[in-house]
Amino acid sequence: MAGEASRTGQDRSLQAVVQLMAKLDVSGLPRNYELFHEALLGADPALSREVLALPPGPSQTVLDEMGLRHQLSAFVALMPVRGRDQEIKLLLELQDKMASGVTQKKGFSRVLETVARSLRQDSNAGPEDILAEIEYLSVSLSDAVVAETELEAILRAGADRLVKAEREASAARSVTLRDRLTSLPNHAALAERLEALYGVDADSRDTALFLVTINDLPHLARTYGEPAVNRIVKKAASIFRKAIKKNDFLARIGKGDFAFVFRDVSRDSVQPIAERLHASITDNLVFAASDGTNGIGLSVGAALTADAFSPQELRLQAGTALETAKANPRLIVALHGEAPKRSSRDG
Repeated sequence: MAGEASRTGQDRSLQAVVQLMAKLDVSGLPRNYELFHEALLGADPALSREVLALPPGPSQTVLDEMGLRHQLSAFVALMPVRGRDQEIKLLLELQDKMASGVTQKKGFSRVLETVARSLRQDSNAGPEDILAEIEYLSVSLSDAVVAETELEAILRAGADRLVKAEREASAARSVTLRDRLTSLPNHAALAERLEALYGVDADSRDTALFLVTINDLPHLARTYGEPAVNRIVKKAASIFRKAIKKNDFLARIGKGDFAFVFRDVSRDSVQPIAERLHASITDNLVFAASDGTNGIGLSVGAALTADAFSPQELRLQAGTALETAKANPRLIVALHGEAPKRSSRDG
């Protein structure tokens, strides 16, 4: 029942987003879907007000500016393209200045050869003639030094611009990999982490993916409102942070959905880890429902890298296990490929 309620809530959320986009005649781009999804279901009231105030048929430019202003991941990902334009412009400037410097040096070299030839051929040249030739060389050399100095200044300024652009790109990338509500890594960061597990030089043995869902969030949202649910999710994220070790990975990948990547985990360790996650929530996250119950529960699905040949298969296995756990609320955890086990605390 809990799994069906969750899917029903997700279907209604999706329907609301699609209906509003259709009503405003908004193009069905993935980034536009993220914009409207965050506006209707996210935690940013300002974004919600802006989207709901849009007139029919808003231009894509307006939507993109809105997404960038609120730092939505799909829109921020558009930003690094401008950095390449700056790099190209800088390289063209350096090319022109270096060409000018080379011309100056060639000119000075020709002057030097001319002066040397003149002095060798003119045996009657006196001190005044020699001084005049030296002054001519000095002027030519000064022009070459000026060109070199300008090139050095452009190189220094260019290096500073590239460093700044790299920092901005790094900051933009950080935003694309970060969940806005909890500041945890997001679904994109999880995808990268799973890809790294199956890299050429990676050792993914004894690694487990846990998918965790906070149950009944749609019901709590309808009863107590989205702000209350957002507080629950933020508190859960804080609790989960303290429940993992330094080398473990935690991400928020949905409204009440989290993903954990645990290293050095055997098949026998899955149940104790899941029980620890359950205990961390039940002991630290208290939500007094109107019927006097706590109202907070978890469903946990897990899969081991030893049983999966790719990141996609690993996530699919963990997702299937999670659905099994949702369909059996008394389970602490469902592990892909194994018969469900009850908690050691159950009678």
